[in-house]
Amino acid sequence: MPFKDIIGHDREITILKKALLNNKVAHSFLFAGPEGVGKRFAAISLAKSLNCSASADDFCGDCQNCRDIDNSSYSDVFMIEPREPESKGGDVDHETGIIKIDAVRDAQQRLSYRAARGGKKICIVDGAEKMNKEAQNAFLKTLEEPPPDSVIILIVSDGAALLPTIVSRCQRINFRPLPRNIMVGIIKERLAVTDDVAALLCSLSGGSVGKALGWDIESMLEQRKRIVEMLPRLSLTDMEGLFNAAEEISKGERPVESLEFLKMWYRDIAVIKEGRDDMVVNSDLLPVLKKHTQGQTFSKITSGFKAILDAQADIMPPRYANKQLTVENLLMQLAQ
Repeated sequence: MPFKDIIGHDREITILKKALLNNKVAHSFLFAGPEGVGKRFAAISLAKSLNCSASADDFCGDCQNCRDIDNSSYSDVFMIEPREPESKGGDVDHETGIIKIDAVRDAQQRLSYRAARGGKKICIVDGAEKMNKEAQNAFLKTLEEPPPDSVIILIVSDGAALLPTIVSRCQRINFRPLPRNIMVGIIKERLAVTDDVAALLCSLSGGSVGKALGWDIESMLEQRKRIVEMLPRLSLTDMEGLFNAAEEISKGERPVESLEFLKMWYRDIAVIKEGRDDMVVNSDLLPVLKKHTQGQTFSKITSGFKAILDAQADIMPPRYANKQLTVENLLMQLAQ
């Protein structure tokens, strides 16, 4: 599958192709953009193009090198990802995991070796914003003096979480969400759903095809339904009900995702308040949204939206605030 078969990122791929054709590939890249829009796939594609045995400025996808990279068995191409604490098993966890200095030191050692097959050594850091400060400072030294025949690709959804000195040493390529028509087509093809369901998943995922394809549709819609039904019942005169709602969100399987649904709901209320029903994400629930909008002031809506943003940031790295207490505080603010 060469570069020409990658859909929806023509501008980004053109930049990479030009660098390959002119033999001016940077030592380090920063692939920035929303989660699940294809940054990781583009990084792996670049790694293949730099090691493909059948093409000098592209990749074939069929040679032994390309197949080994796909199977994660090519020793000169390796991935660093956020991991949960060792006490929980240490598995890859892009939502709440972190990247520690040990992972960076391991990468530095691997990059110091000669490329085994004569190509390029590629280190891909997926979720680079999850590096703690110690890891970032250690990685900075590698970016300042990159080993020969090596390329480092940092993948981030929030570049602001990285040290400015790291960002300044990388060639930044911004990845945008896939065009809506392309994304709807991919969802329909992969999930075999109707136009309406594909359009809804596209909207709810915020343009992230990875997120849309990864959802259990029935579970996702049920999760959204619980959030929507919970909101009108929030009251400071019923603290037990409020604490129960907070517990359901914080101890559920996807607390960050629940807060994301809540944030989108408040966003929809705001655009309805401005008379832009055409911009609503939860368009299938428009009558319910309009009912929730009644009696809301724009100031209250925006303060609620900000409170949800703050709660999301608090329970994510590097803060790791107590989820139960954070969500309880959030729901009390929304209930006021």
